[in-house]
Amino acid sequence: MRTLMRSLAATAALTLSLGTAAACGDDDKDSSAPAAGASGAAFPVTITHKLGSTTIKSKPERIVALGEVDQDTLLALGVKPAGMVELTGVQPDGLAPWTAPKLTGGKPTLLKAGEGGFSIEEIAKLRPDLILAGGDFTIDKEYGNLKKLAPTVAYQTGPAEDSWQDITRQTAKAIGRPADGDKLVADVEAKIASVKTAHPELQGKGYALTSVFPNGNIGVMKADDDTSVKLLNQFGMKLPDKLKKLPGQGFAAELSMEKVGVLDTDVLLSHYNDDPATQKKIEGNKLFADLPVVKRGAYVPLDLKSFWPLRTPTPLAVPYVVDQVVPKIAAAAKKDA
Repeated sequence: MRTLMRSLAATAALTLSLGTAAACGDDDKDSSAPAAGASGAAFPVTITHKLGSTTIKSKPERIVALGEVDQDTLLALGVKPAGMVELTGVQPDGLAPWTAPKLTGGKPTLLKAGEGGFSIEEIAKLRPDLILAGGDFTIDKEYGNLKKLAPTVAYQTGPAEDSWQDITRQTAKAIGRPADGDKLVADVEAKIASVKTAHPELQGKGYALTSVFPNGNIGVMKADDDTSVKLLNQFGMKLPDKLKKLPGQGFAAELSMEKVGVLDTDVLLSHYNDDPATQKKIEGNKLFADLPVVKRGAYVPLDLKSFWPLRTPTPLAVPYVVDQVVPKIAAAAKKDA
């Protein structure tokens, strides 16, 4: 399941690669702001995770975040990390549009994840006193070296298996602010709940969420425990049973063009890896173009700024989805036959 997720993430977002960038400099003592609201009384803090038990003895001042939820939680709580993940293909500055507004002044050092994970040397240069890796897919390979640099916190369950709520609470606890983490989760969940009132046209509507594989086949989400499916379901929509029953293990099924008829749902959401040629080819295929959902205009092509936060919900990405993406989906839902 996780291998397929990595494959889809690497094909669908995946102009959204993790890249290096020069930033505010290794010697910037303020590149990680103090965890406002935390006090010495909140420490030591011990967090048990999948790879061990980590104790943070005092309030961290230079935090490196190796996952989107980890870093967005810090930013939502007013804490600027010393280093965080760079997202390329979304904005020229390497930041996502939902994180950029939270950064003022110097930008944190942006880190690249290669095939084997993040560079230990680059992280060491930042002199971290806490490393947050709840969202790092390769932390199992890096953990032994990272924990020698600083207390390191990994995922609770497995790569990309923890909910954004769990990682948010874990991150807040690690910086001595568990109550603020609980409030942040509650505030974002309230934002999600508001969709049902603001957009009643979404209630009970079936949907298909797809992304193109490198071979030209179409990946379609099929599992109720997929992060995107969970979020869309919380908006009041429903993953059709015919998609849940598609063959194959894991959270997505792979369809050839001959099988696209199964995508005829109330609303069709599709991402093309921001490849106009691929999008044109698929949209121009008669089998796709003749789908009733496409003909009636209940089809929404998603660019990377819309697709990525659906695939990777965070305390900052989810409100962005509600404000920027849900209205597009709701407009399509109104065109349901």
